[in-house]
Amino acid sequence: MSSSSIPAILQVNNSLKLTVAFPSKSSPQALSIYRSVNLSLDRDPLLTFSTTVSSGVSYGIRFFGTTTNNASFAAWHEGSSLQHRPGLGTRQTTSVNLVAESSLANPKLSLTGARITRVLFYLEAPALTSGNFVLALYDLHANYILRTPANSTEVSGNFTGLVADMGPTSTSQGLFQVFVGLDIKGSPDLSYTLYLTQGASVVAQAYTYAPKIATTYELALLSPSLVNSAPLFTGKISSSSLIVRSWAGEISFFRLNSVEIRFLSASPASHAGLDPSNYNSLMFYYFVFLFVIPAVMVALLVKVFKDENEN
Repeated sequence: MSSSSIPAILQVNNSLKLTVAFPSKSSPQALSIYRSVNLSLDRDPLLTFSTTVSSGVSYGIRFFGTTTNNASFAAWHEGSSLQHRPGLGTRQTTSVNLVAESSLANPKLSLTGARITRVLFYLEAPALTSGNFVLALYDLHANYILRTPANSTEVSGNFTGLVADMGPTSTSQGLFQVFVGLDIKGSPDLSYTLYLTQGASVVAQAYTYAPKIATTYELALLSPSLVNSAPLFTGKISSSSLIVRSWAGEISFFRLNSVEIRFLSASPASHAGLDPSNYNSLMFYYFVFLFVIPAVMVALLVKVFKDENEN
């Protein structure tokens, strides 16, 4: 369904193609289309969609749901990478964790028993933009993530992600660096990234790594300044979590050896953009916490399953 007085043509035939004729106006314009869905947040749904959007306009996707008491809520927020995305004229595939999006938009809302009931796409044009523009949606489907608890910090199998529950640790204020010692093996094409999250928010991120040939050991550096993506998997909303996300390939072995978190002793605004060349001289302004990881901390995330098409 769509909602706008702007001239538009909507075609649905195993895909969706929205052609919009934006007239020239002195103010921005937008048109949206939506459809009803029924996705339980208790089952940790991961939504994937593929789109092609004309250059010169922007687009986004928004979610809406209901709680177990039938109260409506918006499961999107400004500042998300899903909002106001520039059209590139090429096909893009994006995945989003609906529990994370719902939690970020509603940090105090209980999501137990809640469901996502509507998915909305919008196309927007800046002021004085005119012409025909297209939003083509080729695929929209939901997968549910299977979580398998592990009873140690060492796991073997075939999986695409890991979550280590750090407990209700406050790490967002004054966080400087995180060092994670780990051993990892996987398929030849494996590449992965580590994240430190607080609830659904990413507070530090590592570079993208690949397994080494000579050794399985890796010392990963995570920093708030490196945050530019999301892990797709979430830990407990009430906890901080260390998350490993596979971008390609599968992990076959993982052992978590150590986690060292360094905090600022103070967080003045002048320290917001530190030059790496100054780290050595500034280090004594920071203090170090070494966390001993409990043996039951790691939860294994197996590849998503139960594909449910929403075309």
